Amino acid sequence: MNSSVWVSVWRVGIVLLVGLGSAFILQLSLGGIEKRLKESGVSGEHLKRLTTLVHAGRSIGRVLITLIILLMILHELGLNITPVLASAGVVGLAFSLGAQTVIKDFLGSIIILSENQFTIGDVITVGQLTGTVERITLRATYLRDSEGNLNLIPNGDIRTISNLTTQWAQVVVTFNVDYEADMERILQALEEAIHLVQSDEEIALAMLESPHALGWTGFTDWAVQTQIIAKTQPGKQWPVARALRKAALEQLLKEGIRVAVPRQRIENVS
Repeated sequence: MNSSVWVSVWRVGIVLLVGLGSAFILQLSLGGIEKRLKESGVSGEHLKRLTTLVHAGRSIGRVLITLIILLMILHELGLNITPVLASAGVVGLAFSLGAQTVIKDFLGSIIILSENQFTIGDVITVGQLTGTVERITLRATYLRDSEGNLNLIPNGDIRTISNLTTQWAQVVVTFNVDYEADMERILQALEEAIHLVQSDEEIALAMLESPHALGWTGFTDWAVQTQIIAKTQPGKQWPVARALRKAALEQLLKEGIRVAVPRQRIENVS
């Protein structure tokens, strides 16, 4: 093996060491930033947004470091890639390698981050999947559903998103009661339930406005429907809804108001 080959191997080794060192510094720096964010007292939407950007920066940094190291190694091995890039262009080269899906996912991630469509920790619905966002990379979004399954959704395939935990949320609790029930007594029972729920400090802090008990909001073949609506902080709609359901059901039963259930009457015709 001649001296020029040894020089090339030595240079490639240096390039790899520089790449590993750069990746380590990137991880250390962004990890420190993330730690300081958690200790700074920043909370809520602002913290989730900054955390998401840190994770995205980590993914972008890794891709850039890998690409630069790869180009440097090719150069050290004596492969001249300049004519290829000049003639076809980076985008043309990527498409020629069959990377259309990768580019689509990359552009999708840029749009998600730039428009702040959702951040890490948000609960979103994408298609038929609902869950908590655990990671956002340049390729995919990782969604943990209620059963604990981790779903990987390519960012380029995300079209319609429902964000259940941004800015504010609304609770709608529906009750079915018999047609014979007195609506005035029902509303009184629901108002008492609202008062009891608001006496819970934790639940009260989760609500942005006082809940409202509505009158007749709908009909079915077997019941009259009435509702309680409440505006809550994002992500707090579920404990508020549970508290309202529990209190309202207890108050309705206390007032002797029967919750309606579907009935089936069978007649024996002889």
